[in-house]
Amino acid sequence: MQVGTPVVVSKQLFLDHLSRCMKKTQVIGPTKLADGSVTFMPLRSPRRLTFDYVNDLDPLKRFFTPPREDLFAWDLTDKKPRLTAPLPDKPRILFGIRSCDVQGLAHMDGFFRGSFYDSLYWARRNNTLIISLACNRPNESCFCLCCNGGPWLENGFDLQLTDLGEEFLADIGSPAGQAFLQESGLEAARARTRHEHRRHELMEACDAQMQPTAYLAKACIQITNDRVREELWEEMGAECFSCGGCTHVCPCCTCFDVVDCPQNTGQGLRFRCWDSCQYAGFTREASGHNPRGRAKERVKRRFYHKLSYPYIQQDGHPGCVGCGRCITVCEANGLLDITAVVKRLRRDGQ
Repeated sequence: MQVGTPVVVSKQLFLDHLSRCMKKTQVIGPTKLADGSVTFMPLRSPRRLTFDYVNDLDPLKRFFTPPREDLFAWDLTDKKPRLTAPLPDKPRILFGIRSCDVQGLAHMDGFFRGSFYDSLYWARRNNTLIISLACNRPNESCFCLCCNGGPWLENGFDLQLTDLGEEFLADIGSPAGQAFLQESGLEAARARTRHEHRRHELMEACDAQMQPTAYLAKACIQITNDRVREELWEEMGAECFSCGGCTHVCPCCTCFDVVDCPQNTGQGLRFRCWDSCQYAGFTREASGHNPRGRAKERVKRRFYHKLSYPYIQQDGHPGCVGCGRCITVCEANGLLDITAVVKRLRRDGQ
């Protein structure tokens, strides 16, 4: 069982090992709630796992950058000021994450080790084993093919599983994934041509079911070369509710705010929380000046960040993984999700 070598393991035996892991390690996986929706949450039994899902509407970045996260508490009441940081997270396994969220984490990795190294993010990231599950059934809003975000990947995971019924085809993506299989005691056989052929059939069937399209190239050219009419940005700004829903569900959005919260005299807490470039006050300066006070400017900025070449060159990919969450949550009646905007930019091309 070498890194980069696909192997085949018994599905039941793999889940039995995962069950044993739950006794000593936090395992986060997809579970179905009473209302029929599926969400990722810590599990104590593999019986709570479901394989009948496409994805969680809430992006899995929340397990690495929580919506609200304490940074430290301060105490200035003694002669020597004290700062108290939260305890580091314990090792955990994130099981069943879809390919688009794996790509989203790769984007987050680049941000949190770019101009600054975020120790809190990396403490969680390095303590988490990523076991992804390739998609074989897309949602009606999925378009990962257009963004190289799935339905299966060649890297970015520790283990990537493809559900073949009674077996998993497992791609070993890292030494941590290799160690997980070795410690399990599972007998893993090198994948044969028929296993990889079956995966290819499943992925082709998944591809054929995808409905939205977001052919990004023309939109990237239009934005990069500043060829988008200001009237079109005005039009889209007027349609935007500035609710921030698209940014909060996006696996690639990283904006946050830092808040100091005094609690008692000389004591307090600093925390950070998710923010959105679509909020009216996001860029408001201490002077009161706001360079992006109009929705037009905020919508324009969002898509420049997603699709302009300088950012693609910096990040190595567009700021989208094709998960389709922005399609689901957009309040503008399907006018401002990324697939809709890309089509409008292409049709408006000059």
